[in-house]
Amino acid sequence: MPHVTFDSQSFSIDAKRTWLVSGAVHYARTPRGLWADRLRAARQAGLNCIETYVFWNYHETEPGQFDFTGERDLKAFIEEVGRQGMWCILRPGPYVCSEWDFGGLPAYLHRAAHKAGQPLRIRQQDPAFLEAMNRYLRAVMGQVVDLQATAPRQTEPAPRLPDAPANGYAGQSGGPILMVQAENEWLSHHPDQQTGYLNRIARALRQHGCKVPINNCNNLWQPIEGTIDTWNGSRDLPAMMRQVATLQPDAPRLVTEYWDGWFDAWGSDHRDSVDADLHSYRMAGITGVGAQMNLYMFHGGTNFGFFGGRTVESESCYMTTSYDYDAPLNEAGGRGNKYQATKRHCMFANQFGYVLAHLDRQQHVGVAPGEESHALSVLHQHGGQGGLITVLKAKNDRTAQTDLLLPNGLTLPVPLKGLRAAWLLLDTPLAGNATLDFTSLSPWAMVDGRLLVLFGPAGSSGVFSIDGQHFVVEVPKGKRPTVVEAGEISVAILNTDQVDAAYIAPVGLVVGADGIDEDGHPIPLPGWATQTTIAFDGTTTRKRTTTSPAPDAPKLAGWETLPLNDYLDGTVETYRHISGPTTHEQLGQDFGYGWYRLKFAAPATGKTMLPVGGDRVHLYDDGKLAALHGNGPGAEPGPFTLKAKGQLVALTDNLGRFNFGQRLGKDVKGIGSHLYTVKPIKLGKPDIVKQPAGDPFAVEGYASHRRSADTPMAEALVWSYKPTSRRPVVLEIDGLPNDAVLTVNDAPTHYYAARHSAFFLRVLLDPADDGPFTGGANEIKLALTRPLDDEAEPTKQVRAYQTETRLTNAGKPTKSGDTGWAFAHWVEPAADDAGWKKLPKSTPSQPAWFRCVFSVDDTRVPLWLEPTGLTKGQLYLNGHNLGRYWQQTRESSPVGPQDRYYLPEPWLNTDAPNTLTLFDEHGRAPRKCQLVYNANGPYREV
Repeated sequence: MPHVTFDSQSFSIDAKRTWLVSGAVHYARTPRGLWADRLRAARQAGLNCIETYVFWNYHETEPGQFDFTGERDLKAFIEEVGRQGMWCILRPGPYVCSEWDFGGLPAYLHRAAHKAGQPLRIRQQDPAFLEAMNRYLRAVMGQVVDLQATAPRQTEPAPRLPDAPANGYAGQSGGPILMVQAENEWLSHHPDQQTGYLNRIARALRQHGCKVPINNCNNLWQPIEGTIDTWNGSRDLPAMMRQVATLQPDAPRLVTEYWDGWFDAWGSDHRDSVDADLHSYRMAGITGVGAQMNLYMFHGGTNFGFFGGRTVESESCYMTTSYDYDAPLNEAGGRGNKYQATKRHCMFANQFGYVLAHLDRQQHVGVAPGEESHALSVLHQHGGQGGLITVLKAKNDRTAQTDLLLPNGLTLPVPLKGLRAAWLLLDTPLAGNATLDFTSLSPWAMVDGRLLVLFGPAGSSGVFSIDGQHFVVEVPKGKRPTVVEAGEISVAILNTDQVDAAYIAPVGLVVGADGIDEDGHPIPLPGWATQTTIAFDGTTTRKRTTTSPAPDAPKLAGWETLPLNDYLDGTVETYRHISGPTTHEQLGQDFGYGWYRLKFAAPATGKTMLPVGGDRVHLYDDGKLAALHGNGPGAEPGPFTLKAKGQLVALTDNLGRFNFGQRLGKDVKGIGSHLYTVKPIKLGKPDIVKQPAGDPFAVEGYASHRRSADTPMAEALVWSYKPTSRRPVVLEIDGLPNDAVLTVNDAPTHYYAARHSAFFLRVLLDPADDGPFTGGANEIKLALTRPLDDEAEPTKQVRAYQTETRLTNAGKPTKSGDTGWAFAHWVEPAADDAGWKKLPKSTPSQPAWFRCVFSVDDTRVPLWLEPTGLTKGQLYLNGHNLGRYWQQTRESSPVGPQDRYYLPEPWLNTDAPNTLTLFDEHGRAPRKCQLVYNANGPYREV
């Protein structure tokens, strides 16, 4: 049985050191028919390992009901990783974050409760949560237990692909899983929760068959017994890795998430702050201190369906459908500048992993890297298989060449023109045939033990030495590489453009390619009329190539529409009576939209509020829009004006649950309270009282970026309030710069985390509940966790409203069970629904479905929908839920940043018609929508 071990330098498999060059590809964000393509692109970029999350809510929608079939076939994905010759890091959570709905946790947890009636405490030592977690981890390990690197090989391995990485998985064991992660980003310090929750995750993994190493990614906040501490982040990673090495001397350094891009949110600008040069700088810095890395993301993919989450940058930070992430491999599999930068460095780290895996853990003093400062940084590591020198150049540094003083006294001129990073090897054995004494050009690959590939700026002078023989070369200009014979070794000299167009193929090194296809043939690269192939023995051949133009995009025509008048007037027979305010989660509408029918106890006059619910609520009176309440562009988040009487219909929209922070699990969807008319309460200036800092752990078992028992002296803001009636009071905290614990009459009730609560908290205080708020005198206190800034004005961050009229009815049910409340599930209509009709010349501004049929006979180039003229809604292709779109508000203000929506090739029919179905919240007709072929991605400016 194979063994996986580790020490301070690297992982080892059966005593052979292995250096991980990893990238994240999430199978849930990529159609199954594209898994092989995306993994092949990772392999050709030099990766030898794939990291993937397992999203709990993707596999278990109800307790005990698991689905690991079809697109959800976790086992098949990992087997494909192995077939591509790569290892796997599996990250099953149970919490994963990842900008995914609820951080991967299943919505049914909202319906679960203790016998005492208390809600579940997630990510804590809550018995009910631990039971559900254990069931989930048992199911996951049941799928993959035989795919671990420690498992005996069950069958003969699949044929090794001709261009698979040299030090990746080769079928030598039961499977490619090399490491499993326990939980994710538990960025808090609480020893009791370590014992009662975190250690139980690791223990559950072991009990259910995990034999490989287990890591945590808590950034040293809270260790987990028996696991490896790893890190995530993007800046200052060399320094962080040195810190980890000091605190964890017996395990390898690993950046489990090096953030090479960032997510996009509706209504915000597109994030592309990590360009290819900065990406190269950061990767080189990680490797330069002897650390392994996982690119998060290598390929981001798509938030199909309703799985895009919500995060804490603002109250309305909801993820776009595209999870392109500005990753090296874009959403539709395109390879741009960042992919080429990845390939430059990762191919080196893969091909010379034997050097990196033997580097001593001793850290040498160097000039600290500074991304923005005007300075060169030099990092030097050495070990049993040679030494590594890394030169990093700050953004505004214009150094074209620097001279390094080698240990033997020689001066090595290193060309840097146009580069942010260079990596050099010393005293490195080359496949047992020779020794690379030194080089001023960056090594890229050692192909078949005979062909060494070096690269540098075009036109620069380079020098290298093999077995004591020195060579001075000029890096070629143009597109034709140079080959130098050095004894038994052939050395290919490439410029940066050439190395970006270089791929390792079964026949040798091909320069002028756009990848290698599944049959091992080079793909022509636009702009390169000639491909050069350098065989393993150094002989060179050239051939002419041509690329085909993109096909003409299909046309969209023949639209049909399905109006929803019967939903809007409340007459559709699918409405069912409910007892009163009930959230989506309680009603089993875990994702997407829902329909409510409400009867009013009194006409609506004045300012109205829905204290509990989300995310967006369209309220219709007699089929006409009366208000749009909630978050995001075009909606009113605070008290809103509502003029209605008798009956309302509400279209409620779940835009994604928090995936991170203190409000994880606390943002219910739909309508969770009555609608009230309200009036503001003048709380006045609070008394400021010196006292120990508020303790968030008195309210939560998990408090992000907080340490338990850390309660220095701070201040508390105290208000005295006696309501004019026993009606509920709504309290809002918005933008307070300090974390604070809310106490009502000395009872801690809520924790406001300024950084991780989206800067907003709304609390419904109801004297009718069992809580501490009463109809008499009340003390409302915000116990701050640090002293208040002099400039802070808490009266502007804390608001209160007295509810006046409860508008919605929920009295004693009639004999028919009518309480004045009803609910209908929102579903995609059937293809044979009799209501479909030809699209009229004009459509009302009301929710409606639309569809058309189109044909496709070419899927060589990715196909995208540009939904010009639409507002906000949902897209379906041949029954597959492609995700949300959001182009503009009802008032036609643009939203963005996403311009295009991906139609994956495996979900397109080339031998039958394709049906595109869409739901538009405001009934905008799709006459201006168009399909486009584009290799770049979801943004027009790219």
